Amino acid sequence: MKYPVEKIRDFCEKIWVKAGLSEEDARTCVDVLLAADIRGQRTHGTTHMKDYCERLRRGTATNGQDIEITKTGDSTLVIDAKHAVGMVAAPKAMRACIEQAKKSGVCFAGVHNGVHYGLGAYYPMMCLEENMIGFSVTNAPALVAPFGGADPLLGTNPVSVAIPAGEYPALVMDIATSVAAKGNIALAMKEGRDIPLGMALDKDGNPTTDAKAANEGVLLPFGAHKGYSIGLIISILAFALSGADMDINIPRFFEHPELEANCGYFMGCIDISRFCPVDEFKKRVDSLFALIKACRPAKGSRGVLIPGEIEYNKTLVAQEEGIDLSEATLQDFRDMAAMYGVEYTFD
Repeated sequence: MKYPVEKIRDFCEKIWVKAGLSEEDARTCVDVLLAADIRGQRTHGTTHMKDYCERLRRGTATNGQDIEITKTGDSTLVIDAKHAVGMVAAPKAMRACIEQAKKSGVCFAGVHNGVHYGLGAYYPMMCLEENMIGFSVTNAPALVAPFGGADPLLGTNPVSVAIPAGEYPALVMDIATSVAAKGNIALAMKEGRDIPLGMALDKDGNPTTDAKAANEGVLLPFGAHKGYSIGLIISILAFALSGADMDINIPRFFEHPELEANCGYFMGCIDISRFCPVDEFKKRVDSLFALIKACRPAKGSRGVLIPGEIEYNKTLVAQEEGIDLSEATLQDFRDMAAMYGVEYTFD
């Protein structure tokens, strides 16, 4: 059943405040979660709200009031997230990058002691209204086998990029370096359904469509050696450069809420105006998008899409029609309402 975006927002903000976030951080946190639901990426939305709150309740996540941001150069920041809720820490890190990039043209931050930060696309998209190009990567618990292997040694290690355009919607790429994000496995388990073949191997190294077997086995990198290589590079940026734990030492966020996580983010932005006039840049991007969109469709295709176009269209629909919440998510809402003394408003 679909529910109005603002109805969900109001409920979730109240929960987060009761859970320990400031009103401002609660709004930001819910913005990130709802952005995922609105864009059709339910695996990173309110379906995990109860899990995030559980970490905060157990003390393995914090409210983000003591995050340390250290400027190490005109274009570089080192940030200790202090295990803050990821949807609190990551926006603060990106805002710090944006403010510094206004002075220096470019700024990147290495973040350690991070917790799962939800929708990766949200943070580069913060840069769009500043006429900047945004970039963010993070490492994650080891769930993915390196190309040719059958042991989980790398995280799903997503990469997100946002590039503004003029007449066209912005390009927004947000992809895991595995065939699918771990959230797809978790959501399939939660909803009792199978996963597509080619997404994962079971613990014995055999291809499987069983979500539970996949959860006990390994995910596969997209594009074979290509996805593996990109995932490895992201791990190095997030772990070796940013000072976080290696993927293999990060606990599974939603299965072990009792364990602290030290994952790393590497994120930043580029001020377009330092390279060329913003209007000229957007015209160039538009001309390329127009060329791409005019491409002759392949057989069976409805036409070529710009990265993020599907999500942009889903956003327009969701804002008008509301968000579809599964029964599993609604049950989580009931549980949280009872736990935090907030009225349940979805009957």
